[in-house]
Amino acid sequence: MGAWGARVFDDDTALDFLEEQLIPRADPRVVMRKAFEAALAADYVEYDAGQAVLASAAVILSAKNGQPLDDDETEARVAWREGLAALDFAALAELGSKACLRVCGKSSELRELWEEDADLLSAWIGNVESLARGLKQNSSGQ
Repeated sequence: MGAWGARVFDDDTALDFLEEQLIPRADPRVVMRKAFEAALAADYVEYDAGQAVLASAAVILSAKNGQPLDDDETEARVAWREGLAALDFAALAELGSKACLRVCGKSSELRELWEEDADLLSAWIGNVESLARGLKQNSSGQ
């Protein structure tokens, strides 16, 4: 059983997406755009697709705000994240904000799974909505 928690990178699937799809790229914006567009185009957002959206959104906000991605950031991850600061994510921010809201909406496997844990559901929704708000605020420019 993998790790599970209300913050984005408390989940092993989000960490796997970060490590396997985002970090290997100096410029992960194409991968992020695909994740956001796939979630927005889907009738039902599958678990892995939802985690890809949340991981991508968290990386954008982390790059913009200079905040760590999680509590256990390695030197290599810090260097990668700091390298992202030079990238312009403004074109992805609005798309990412909408995709985050889809992930915590009714047609989402992640939402369904979180509904099974009433104690953490509101914390998880709050975290996802915070990501969406943060992206929306940054959508007017970097």
